[in-house]
Amino acid sequence: MHDGGLFEVVILLAAAIAAVLIVRRFKASAMLGYLGAGVVLGPYAFGMISDLEGTRTLAEFGVVFLLFSIGLDLSFKRLILLRKEVFGLGTAQFLLTGTAIGLAAFALGQPLPAAIVLGAGMALSSTAIVMQILAERGEVATRHGRISFSILLLQDLAAVPLLAMVPLLEGGGASADWSTLGFAALKAVAALAAIILIGRYVLQPVFRIVASTSGPEVFFGLTLLVVLGTAAATQGVGLQLTLGAFLAGLLLSETEFRHQIEADILPFRGLLMGLFFISIGMSIDIGFVVSQAALVAGLVLALVVGKTAIVVGLCRAIKLPLDVSLRVGLLLSQGGEFAFILIGLAGISGVMSTGTAQIGLAVTGLSMVMTPFLAALGMWLGERLQRQVAIGLAAMERDTSDLGQHVVIAGFGRVGQTVAEMLDDRRIPYVAIDRDPTNVHEWRTKGLPIYYGDANRRDLLWGVGIDRARAMVVALSDQATALELVRTLHKRLPELTILARSTDQEHGDALSSAGAETVFPEALESSLSLGGAVLRALNVPEPEVVTLLNNYRRRRTVAAPAVRDEAAAQAPPAVKEAQAAETRLAGE
Repeated sequence: MHDGGLFEVVILLAAAIAAVLIVRRFKASAMLGYLGAGVVLGPYAFGMISDLEGTRTLAEFGVVFLLFSIGLDLSFKRLILLRKEVFGLGTAQFLLTGTAIGLAAFALGQPLPAAIVLGAGMALSSTAIVMQILAERGEVATRHGRISFSILLLQDLAAVPLLAMVPLLEGGGASADWSTLGFAALKAVAALAAIILIGRYVLQPVFRIVASTSGPEVFFGLTLLVVLGTAAATQGVGLQLTLGAFLAGLLLSETEFRHQIEADILPFRGLLMGLFFISIGMSIDIGFVVSQAALVAGLVLALVVGKTAIVVGLCRAIKLPLDVSLRVGLLLSQGGEFAFILIGLAGISGVMSTGTAQIGLAVTGLSMVMTPFLAALGMWLGERLQRQVAIGLAAMERDTSDLGQHVVIAGFGRVGQTVAEMLDDRRIPYVAIDRDPTNVHEWRTKGLPIYYGDANRRDLLWGVGIDRARAMVVALSDQATALELVRTLHKRLPELTILARSTDQEHGDALSSAGAETVFPEALESSLSLGGAVLRALNVPEPEVVTLLNNYRRRRTVAAPAVRDEAAAQAPPAVKEAQAAETRLAGE
């Protein structure tokens, strides 16, 4: 930015923070706050930001990080598991909805390029808002939650070529001939092949070396280099920045570094996306939108009703119950984040007129504001129909890669490996986290679900589904790290069962006080095994050896105070007398 640029940056940050705080009080999306801040700061209101082009250039990096995150959240395994819903139902929804909206826009007098952008953009729904609503209500693992997620997943995939499509439609679509599209497709395939080869043979080993020899700042620097480097590489061959970022994310999605990378870039992605939406808000002429209030209201109603009808019809066509179909339809009836991006880019590049872009942005924003109310309507209708069908956890695990009722293991040394082996024997799902990249790589090559990262990172824990986990096993060797992790988990998830290993009695007491339900001394079992061998060598009867070892195991295992009190209260009289005798002997 030019003179006064620092002052404008301060204004942008202050407005963004204030706007988000305001909309959060009403439990609305932060994106709406960013858009509102942009409207206020823009030239059609107070005009507090003069360097619109500089702000827009910086904000474009938000889209780059967003596409990288989408690629990071996906994986080929997940796509295979959800192939029927994603590539069947999701593709049908996108094509039918996009075609219907595009034809309607063309019939109302819009040029073909503008109609294509409007149809494609409005066919997409808001992943952020819908998934947030499902998560808040604990409905991600329900049938309508799974179907909604599958459709949103296809829409996220479709967003990548859609962003590349907009520049091809410039100049009234004259550049969008078959030769141009074919050449662009060949370049995309070549870029994909090159990035996959480089990533497989260079990128992952480099991440392992950096994780082994450097600190977190170098690891984060490498992540930025990968995101921006792949974006620059695709731009260098005439493709969009966002395509390279998406490919880089997809390439890293199945590595052990995925969750740590996601946690590292989340603040940057959120801030830069906020700037992007602020820049979009600056381009909204609120006076023009108000003057077209009746048209905007009618278009919002048509969008919500039309998208709901199409999704409900598709869901019913694959034999889904009416209540599930209605809930999915109403959840996905709004416009989405990518509609803002596509329409905003189309308006800036001249693919559609400024007035059309203004109305499109207003319709999208208002439909998103209505989403919580539409979701509540869907829930009410579903309950009234009394046809809700519950899906068991076992069936859900076969249909989706999202874990539930699993065990999270922090630390994958000898203790963590033993726990994992026992869970495998009982077919209990688990996921492990470890800071040693060599150890992680070794076990991942054997097919184990282990990821590299710091278990004390909240984003990382939520990335492996700690909020849906059945239990947490803390097998970390560092005392301070283990204690901090137990304390944090017990505070945020008080119902989560936490089991931990301790290095000594003092450490065990601290872990117990911090919230660990049960704490196991590190050298307990080896000591008991040796003691048992000594007793057997001295011809002590086996039943007595087993009883003695069990008594020692009970006394040396540290349980949380509430657990100890409950166990003591329920103990038989003979056990209570034995414990009292042991206490007297210890006192003597």
